[in-house]
Amino acid sequence: MTSSIQNITIIATPTSPILAHLLHDLSHKPHLNISVLTWETGVKLPVLAEHSHSHAHSHTQNSQNHNHNDSHTNGRANGNGSSKSTKISHIQTNFSKDSLKMILNDAEVIICVLVGPDVRLSSPILEVLPTLEKLKLFIPSEYGLDTCNEKIRELLPPYKLRWEVQEGLRKSGVTWKALYSGITLEEGLKVDGVLSIDSLWASVVVFDHDPELQIPLSSHKYIAQQILSTALDPPKEQEIRKCEFKTTLNNLVSIVEKELDKAVDRYEGDLDGARKEAKERMKMGYFDGGVSLMGKVAVWDQAVNTWDAWENVMGSITSKGDWEKYVKRIVKGVREGGVKGEGCGC
Repeated sequence: MTSSIQNITIIATPTSPILAHLLHDLSHKPHLNISVLTWETGVKLPVLAEHSHSHAHSHTQNSQNHNHNDSHTNGRANGNGSSKSTKISHIQTNFSKDSLKMILNDAEVIICVLVGPDVRLSSPILEVLPTLEKLKLFIPSEYGLDTCNEKIRELLPPYKLRWEVQEGLRKSGVTWKALYSGITLEEGLKVDGVLSIDSLWASVVVFDHDPELQIPLSSHKYIAQQILSTALDPPKEQEIRKCEFKTTLNNLVSIVEKELDKAVDRYEGDLDGARKEAKERMKMGYFDGGVSLMGKVAVWDQAVNTWDAWENVMGSITSKGDWEKYVKRIVKGVREGGVKGEGCGC
């Protein structure tokens, strides 16, 4: 599939950190035509000038005017000595069925990078998928824990919604792949992330678990790389589990302590109490806080069997020295306010 794909459409939340890395990686693929589809917004695509090798423009569907943003033509030189750049178009739409049919008509690969409430935009997309004759592969918004795990879906409403998307894909008849990445490192390490490590106040809440448990972790950058790899050279598996590295909570805490140059305070977590409080938060309307806390239950409660399917999955980086530096950079970013996630990290 690698040599034949030319048109890729990304349906995204424009502020997604994964989207920024994905567009950067795609900017080095001058043979591809890239369209980024979002709801109507004033937010510009995260194509960074210092890294981008692309020519980007945006327009609102059904509008006669094209508003050109910053353009970058630092692409690779072709045989004539001129520069060839990746074409990245930002299309804003109201996600009506008619507009989606027109916009997605030439798409060969559709990648979804939707977060939070935007995952609900998958519903109108599912309706038009069977009509797209050129579509070869659809990648839904996953990139976290295993949606196929029923116990995770019972705990976390966002995963129930993702499962509904997968059910729709099964009925659609299109080829699709679900990519699971474990815990998102940047979000797991932020304050109130599922790892329960607070780099600001130098503390960690430890829930009862096997201390030798190897947790799969992936950075935004790594997830973007795996999305692109799956899009251009999809494996045979329907469900793909790939993580950047695996390690124990104790190892992560020791790295945080090295970066902080001090020991962190340790507190004992109560899984039953966390379940109860999470449900109360959701009932009171504090949905994000409830999901964040319930995410910790999904990660640490052995009865959920979250990590059973990951037992034989090896991390891409096996040398502790290689990923330890990256963890330290993220901890520093959390403390300086530069690392902000899009969810609880699960």
